[in-house]
Amino acid sequence: MPGENLLGPAETAVREDLRLTVRERSARPSGGKRLTLVLRPVDQLGTTARDCGKDAGARRAGSVDMMLLTVAIVVGALLRLVRLGAVGLNSDEAVYAAQAASLAGNPHFTGVFPVFRAHPLLFQILISPLYRTGTPDVPGRYVDAAFGVGTIVLVFMLGRLLYGRRVGALAALLLGLMPYHVIITRQLLLDGPMTFFATGALVCLAILARSERSRWLIAAGACLGLAALTKETAIVMVGSAFVFLSLVPRFWRPVRYAVAASGVALGLAITYPLVTAAAGGSRSGQSYLLWQLSRRPNHDVGFYLTTVPLSMGPLLLVAAAAGLLLLRQHFSWREVLLLSWVVVPFVFFQIWPVKGFPYLLLLAPPVAVLAARCLGWLSDRQPRTWLITTVATTTIIGVAVSLLVPSLRSALHPSTSGLAGAGGSPGGREAGLWIAGHLPQGAQLMTLGPSMGNIVQYYSGHRADALSVSPNPLRRNPAYRPIPNPDAALRAGTYQYVVWDAYSARRSPTFATRELGLIRKFDGRAVHTELASLDGKAPQPVIVIYLVHP
Repeated sequence: MPGENLLGPAETAVREDLRLTVRERSARPSGGKRLTLVLRPVDQLGTTARDCGKDAGARRAGSVDMMLLTVAIVVGALLRLVRLGAVGLNSDEAVYAAQAASLAGNPHFTGVFPVFRAHPLLFQILISPLYRTGTPDVPGRYVDAAFGVGTIVLVFMLGRLLYGRRVGALAALLLGLMPYHVIITRQLLLDGPMTFFATGALVCLAILARSERSRWLIAAGACLGLAALTKETAIVMVGSAFVFLSLVPRFWRPVRYAVAASGVALGLAITYPLVTAAAGGSRSGQSYLLWQLSRRPNHDVGFYLTTVPLSMGPLLLVAAAAGLLLLRQHFSWREVLLLSWVVVPFVFFQIWPVKGFPYLLLLAPPVAVLAARCLGWLSDRQPRTWLITTVATTTIIGVAVSLLVPSLRSALHPSTSGLAGAGGSPGGREAGLWIAGHLPQGAQLMTLGPSMGNIVQYYSGHRADALSVSPNPLRRNPAYRPIPNPDAALRAGTYQYVVWDAYSARRSPTFATRELGLIRKFDGRAVHTELASLDGKAPQPVIVIYLVHP
């Protein structure tokens, strides 16, 4: 045989210890071929076989990870898009959509909604081409949902950078199913896009820490600047970045990159006040700032400890906490980065008197990664026994299902709790469109609260002022016009219609009683009623429009 002729007597001596591999190589420039013999020890061949097994296992694991990521993106997108227009805009959505329409020059809105209000305009500028004509409401929600899906992808990148592909895929799945993130990114709010940009900054910091290429610090500063241009509260994340760099100081050297990053972030952030001042709206901006600083607390001190955790998912939070406890011996800059992104905004908004349901959305991506870290560790435990595999799989499915069920409920049955930022206002769109089609041009309405006033103005184009707006300039939103003497205004015929709504009545029972008294006093007659199911109960009146007589 060829092998025997080449080896000769040496074959017998090495038969027990060596294996022979014959491969063909190019030999001479003339193009001839020669056979080359490679001798490999038996134990080396065994290692190669084991490596092949590991490669096959890695391929299977990679397929699982890609499947998890695909499920996260597809299901996450469906949860954010299904029945997106089933309920009309709520108050905050109406304001942002109307700002976009006013920026686009839509005549339906320019007379009743000012462009400059409490927040920057980056997101409104992005969606303004969708609001040039008519009274569209849903297009902006699709853009917000797209930012939500984009954040799922960023969280995958973040988890992969910090802990590997499995943790990244699990983190994307957890965020994709998280009710808190689903509820907010289904609405035309600023918090979803702001969280997208803030998560982009978090990814840049992770790349910085992994590669130690300081230019990524500048990229992180740019992302934070864009987040602040979306909603000014994102500036608190500069504090998160500062805390991380202070606790792990090697990542901000050389100092010139930290200075450049700060300059980029602040330079982008101050673009809005500069543009506002150039457009003559600086006085309005100052009024909003004073109002924000002097507002009374709108929720009790335990709001963020009760309402938001339930929406994030109790089992997810338990997994995140368990990971920090069980893996404390592996604590590194990775956990410092994620905890800085959680603790700083939580403490800030907890101290801040005004508490909004969407404000803590910034915490959702790092919390999802921390929970995925625990679940990933559990799924990778060695040795891979049947019991460990079963426990890990059951735990992951249990956490995922605990998130999916409430997310499905919120998508199919939008919240009617009246909590700002937690859902739409059933009946609001229908009432506004009825007003637009049946009330005479120039008719003005008195609403119970400014929230319903925004919705009525958005869909109808009629001026609507709220009974509950304070006449004290320091205690009201500067965009709202107070009614100093409602009795005199109705007697003078300034307002021909009064709108009662169940959502405002829940929040302000005193003003609701006062409004009903005015309706009776001026012979109010119900000319239109909108019914909706609240809290799973039978349909009941949620909006009633009364014609009053001086």
